[in-house]
Amino acid sequence: MDFNNAARQRIMTRNDVIIGSFWGLGAASWHSVVPNAVHLLQHIPAIELVFFRNLIGMTIFLSIVCWKGFGFLKTERIWTHVQRNFCNFLGMWLWFIALGALPIATAVSLHFTVPLMVVILAILLLGERPGLRRLMPTVIGFLGVLIILRPGSLPISPAAFLVLGSAFAYAGVAIYTRSLGATDHPNTTTFYYQLMVAAFSAASMGFGYFLATSFPELGISKLDFVWVVPELSDIPALLLLAIAGTLAPYCLVRALVHAETTIIEPIEYLRLPLSAGIAWILFGQTTDLWTWVGAAVIAGATLFMARHETRVASK
Repeated sequence: MDFNNAARQRIMTRNDVIIGSFWGLGAASWHSVVPNAVHLLQHIPAIELVFFRNLIGMTIFLSIVCWKGFGFLKTERIWTHVQRNFCNFLGMWLWFIALGALPIATAVSLHFTVPLMVVILAILLLGERPGLRRLMPTVIGFLGVLIILRPGSLPISPAAFLVLGSAFAYAGVAIYTRSLGATDHPNTTTFYYQLMVAAFSAASMGFGYFLATSFPELGISKLDFVWVVPELSDIPALLLLAIAGTLAPYCLVRALVHAETTIIEPIEYLRLPLSAGIAWILFGQTTDLWTWVGAAVIAGATLFMARHETRVASK
């Protein structure tokens, strides 16, 4: 189902805007919790965090929906789910690694490039020919990336490229989601998402450890794949990571049922000040002016693109 179209098929009332905005604020709030929860768990390998985030999330999800039966398991497009969720796994793994090496506000700002990456992938994979009103915001958005990174003025952290790689992978998820949304129920997509990402992370952890120990000449660090048994003190942060990661997309979907993308997307950008605020309180991280400026450029470019596409779709 296209939830944005569903919202537009009826007249959007003032109550819809208010309810949708509250759901959007919930999505932004939960999204801002995820990077901070990851930062609290830096002593656990990122790939293990991906496993726990999805295993616990799947348990929560099943406890909510399985009382209605297991009809959501049926799909005729399992291979599409595999491709989508490999992108999901790769995007989440790179994102969690980068969060251990970059200031949270910088990482979140660079991750705003996902809609820009979607345009690139749509050209490469779908053969789309975007007009000037999609290409120009894309170029301007990547100028925002340069403002944040300031090549030549500051050394560029390799972790910044991990964030951009994560954004590119999540753009692939968005492309596949467009297709699956036409045939599969959201519960089906959510279940296979969490199941497959948990499976991919467990398998990759074992394979990575095998490569690191059997072929040391490859230069793969064994520490990135060693299983770390969580301490009792880690359980609250692990639960917070899984709950926030599960509730954030749910709140976003509910927001789009009530209100249009052009109303909800600006609210989603509140995750930057919220994430930065939590990081300042918990870790004493500060955010420099150029990160805010670059984030504003990226956000402005993607908002312009969203408004343009909404106007085109409504014609």
